[in-house]
Amino acid sequence: MQLKSIEIIGFKSFAEKTTITFPNGMTGIVGPNGSGKSNIAEAIRWVLGEQSAKNLRGSRMPDVIFSGSADRRSLNMAAVTLLLDNSDHYLDSPYSEIKVSRKLFRNGDSSYFINEKQCRLKDIADLFMDTGIGQGSLSIISQGNVEEIFNSKPIDRRSIFENVAGVYKYKRQKSTAQSEILQTSDNLDRVNDIIHELEVRLPPLEEQSSQATDYLDQKKRLDELEKRQLIMSIKQRFQEKQKLADQLKDAEAMVKKLTVQIQKTKQQRNTLKDRLGQDRQTVDTLNSKLMSITTHIESLKSKQQLSSQENSFKNADLQRLTGQLEKTASQLSELEEKLTRAKHSVDQTKAGLAQNRDQLRLIRQQADQNQVPIIEEKIKQLHAAYFDLLQQQSDLKNQISLNQKDSQRFEEQVNAQKARIEQVNEELASYEPQLKTQAEKVSKSQTALKAEQQNLTQLQVQLKNQSQLVDQTQSSWLGALKVAEQARAKADSLKSLHDSYRAFYRGTANLLRHRDALSGIYGPVADYLKVNDRFVKAIETALGSQAQHVIVTDNQSASAAIKFMTSNRYGRVTLLPVSTIKARRLNTALVTAAKQVPGYIGIASELITMPTEFREIKQFLLGTTVIADTLDNAIQISQRIHHRTRVVSLDGQVVNAGGSLTGGANKSANQGVLVQKSELEKLNRATDEMAGRLSQKEHQLKTAKEALEKIRTGYNQSRQTTFRLQQQLDNQTKTLTALRQAQAAKKRHLETLKLSLVNAQKQNQSQNEQDLVAQKARLDQQIKDTSTKIEANQAQLGNVKKNAELFSRKEQSLHDQIVISKEQLQHYQDDQKRLTSQLTQLKAQRQSLKNQLSTLKADLAEQIDPVEIGKAIERDIAEQKTITASLNTKKETVSQADSRYDQLQAELQNRQSNLTTAVFEQKAVKKQYQELTENLTASLERLKNIFNVTKADLERSDWHWDLNELTSQIKILKMGIEEIGPVNISAIQEFQDVSDRYHFLLKQRQDLLDAKNHLTSTMNKMDHTITEKFQTTFNKVAAAFSKVFIEMFGGGEAKLVLTDPDDLLTTGIEIMVKPPGKNYRSLSLLSGGEKALTAITLLFAIIKVSPVPFCILDEAEAALDPYNADRFARYLKKFGNETQFIVITHRKETMVYADTLYGITMQESGVSKVVSVNLDNLKTEVS
Repeated sequence: MQLKSIEIIGFKSFAEKTTITFPNGMTGIVGPNGSGKSNIAEAIRWVLGEQSAKNLRGSRMPDVIFSGSADRRSLNMAAVTLLLDNSDHYLDSPYSEIKVSRKLFRNGDSSYFINEKQCRLKDIADLFMDTGIGQGSLSIISQGNVEEIFNSKPIDRRSIFENVAGVYKYKRQKSTAQSEILQTSDNLDRVNDIIHELEVRLPPLEEQSSQATDYLDQKKRLDELEKRQLIMSIKQRFQEKQKLADQLKDAEAMVKKLTVQIQKTKQQRNTLKDRLGQDRQTVDTLNSKLMSITTHIESLKSKQQLSSQENSFKNADLQRLTGQLEKTASQLSELEEKLTRAKHSVDQTKAGLAQNRDQLRLIRQQADQNQVPIIEEKIKQLHAAYFDLLQQQSDLKNQISLNQKDSQRFEEQVNAQKARIEQVNEELASYEPQLKTQAEKVSKSQTALKAEQQNLTQLQVQLKNQSQLVDQTQSSWLGALKVAEQARAKADSLKSLHDSYRAFYRGTANLLRHRDALSGIYGPVADYLKVNDRFVKAIETALGSQAQHVIVTDNQSASAAIKFMTSNRYGRVTLLPVSTIKARRLNTALVTAAKQVPGYIGIASELITMPTEFREIKQFLLGTTVIADTLDNAIQISQRIHHRTRVVSLDGQVVNAGGSLTGGANKSANQGVLVQKSELEKLNRATDEMAGRLSQKEHQLKTAKEALEKIRTGYNQSRQTTFRLQQQLDNQTKTLTALRQAQAAKKRHLETLKLSLVNAQKQNQSQNEQDLVAQKARLDQQIKDTSTKIEANQAQLGNVKKNAELFSRKEQSLHDQIVISKEQLQHYQDDQKRLTSQLTQLKAQRQSLKNQLSTLKADLAEQIDPVEIGKAIERDIAEQKTITASLNTKKETVSQADSRYDQLQAELQNRQSNLTTAVFEQKAVKKQYQELTENLTASLERLKNIFNVTKADLERSDWHWDLNELTSQIKILKMGIEEIGPVNISAIQEFQDVSDRYHFLLKQRQDLLDAKNHLTSTMNKMDHTITEKFQTTFNKVAAAFSKVFIEMFGGGEAKLVLTDPDDLLTTGIEIMVKPPGKNYRSLSLLSGGEKALTAITLLFAIIKVSPVPFCILDEAEAALDPYNADRFARYLKKFGNETQFIVITHRKETMVYADTLYGITMQESGVSKVVSVNLDNLKTEVS
């Protein structure tokens, strides 16, 4: 079979559909770290059914789906397909090509396919089971598999060999059988418990069933009598029902009669009530009219009095308004005159104002105002020129003063430069001693640093040697600790087994667990025996199950214990009462004869010790058993004493009394309680001794660590001192360099100062002062001429201003008059506005008075005459008398109607009371009738349902019985049933069901016992098959390992060792190697590279023994050096014809031997792509 290709879509970094074909020969897959090349191996592992996301470098399974990159969105599905060439039918399938696929969606949905047909994960597992391919096989080997081999414990390495041996299906079948045995045992216990329960229940159920049958017979007779009683009772109640029907008819007739009389009376009462209501309404209307007319009369009287008062008031108002109107007319006339005068004053003031403005315009025309601005502008220009000349004069004076100051300043600078040069010379002189001192410090620091570095080197060597010593001591201590822990764990396991009584029979264990509930229980025989290790096997065999017999004080304690065990169904147990058991001893002649045979050791009871109070029990159990060294000697002794007693050899073989032999050994490693106890004691002694040795090694380790710590402290201190000295030297060197740089800087500064001094002396300090003085004289003359021109222009300006001032005063006088005229005009205009406003208000007031006067006159015209009001009052009083007479008459009528209404109401109440009585009697009779009817209906229903008798059957002529006689017979039967007492009717069927179930469970128990025996036999066969296959595979792999080791290491020796050869079902596998030039040692003591190469060697040996069609190696050789990596690659090339190797690597030593190389790149961030080259074709092209 061959792996032809793999197709990957969306798995991890393979975002695009990627197909890789695998031709014959060795295929290499290379690429930089992080390019995704290992994802190919994980894709193959995943499609073959890997269920652990952790093994695929994820936290959950959807993590294997491409999660996106900077330029690509994440995908929702990952799919991987393997195409296998099965033309040799290596796999159990009729197809020559097999395509295995797996898909996973981001929502967690997953599916598997074989040849594009959906299947289960179990189907894929079954397809590859025991083929060397699939989950957990060596078809995929990663660096982790290599590390797992040399880091795992011997017992963990066993799974690799079991996988190669192909025993997983047998172990799974065995596990299934074990589960079925446990389940069968549980079922058997439950069946036994149920059978016991049913055995307890059957006797009382049988008695209850008989009692229930008797009860049912009498109950049947009682039912027949009660049926007849019910029939006669129904007939009697039918007669009573007819009587009640007649009574109900009479009562209904009386109710109907009274109802008609009440309706008639109600009609009369209602008619009277309607007429009475109309009369009362008429009375209310007349009362309203009487009240209204009375109110109107009072109103007219009040109005008559009020009218007289209002006439007086309104006449007075009329006189007042007339006077006000006349006064307003007079004021209005005066305001109109004042307004006329104000308008005249406004007109006069406007005329005077216009005249003054004309005169002002004429004066302004006569005045020559244009000369003043011209002269003023000329004077302004002269002033500006004058100030410019003054500024030039000031600048010349400043220049002269500056020349004088510069000369003085140059002199001061020259003196200062000279002083600075002297100071710098002094500073340069001070640098010499500082430089000398600092150079000496640097020299001393260099010497100290060199000495400390030598000391540090010595301490480093001591530290390395001591660290190696500590590692060796610690390794030794850890080895001892591991052995001690294993012994302690085994002792704890044995102690737990003993304390929980799991090694004892069920009955013994249950009794010991409940010993506190009983008295007089000492314990099992095994707990009180002390045996030399040499005799443990023989004594264990001689005692057999007697080692689990329980010692008790006396027969009473034994009896109580047995009752307790029986009542709780805890099983069976053998008890040894101390007060009853008597010793058994061999005849002295027999003992003498036995001693004469070589190999005789002694009587078993003499080879053990027990407490004094149990000496009878010791002799009882072992007083007649002889112990010999070997089976042959045991046979000789038995023959010498004529087979009179049992003889046991030290290895547990038995020559029974009478000459029969019992011996051999079981496959099972199960031990008896005595051997377990002896083993526990040996382990306890061993752990105590180991604790002492461990303490000694721990002390040695502590001493070595303290010495190491002391050296490390000195080393750290030396490092700190070296560091400090180095820093000190660096600082001093920096200081020396800085001093030298400062000295050089000072020298450069001195040269600069000297050059500056020379330049300052060369500057021309004399300026042309005569030119400056001449310039100043010319400026002084210009200033004088300009001042003369200014004075002449100012005189001309004064004359012009005098003329202008005369015209200005005239202009000002007219201007003042114009202002006064404007103010008067404004005053007159304000008066005009005020008078106009007052005139408007007075006109409005006059109009208001006219309106009030008109209204008042109208009110006086409309005022009612008091005489007319008096006449109206007389008319209303007459009408009031008429209404009062009508009201009295109507009230008398209403009073008579009220009396008749009360009479009818009394008659109605009397008849309603009679009706109530009649209705009550009707209801009572009706209720009796209904109850009797319901009772009859229920009785008929009961008669039909219970006795299947219909109403029509009651007409039968032969159904006539004496009711009293029936009652008497029923009473007698009930008394008989009461004497039977409570019965369980269901006991009849329950007894039948329990009886059937009891016999069924008896058969089930036998079936379960047969099934348990069959399963036990099957498990034994499975153990035998697993042992044979494991032994065969181990031998083959061990032989192959030794050969391959020599090839891989170029010599040396190696072997595989079983940690427990006697128990092939649980033994671990230790790897012992002897590299060239070294001694045999365990794998854990090798270097990292040796460990890796040894582990790879083991994997190659396994593949050699059990070849796989293809093998994926994922950087398995990463830990190897180049030389061993080359050996690894050459070995792959050598066996390439037997197994198709696909190597994921970054080692060039491996790439050289590959027939085909695939490169994995990430040209796009986060996305893996494949490039390939056929190296054979490339070699052909090159050649």
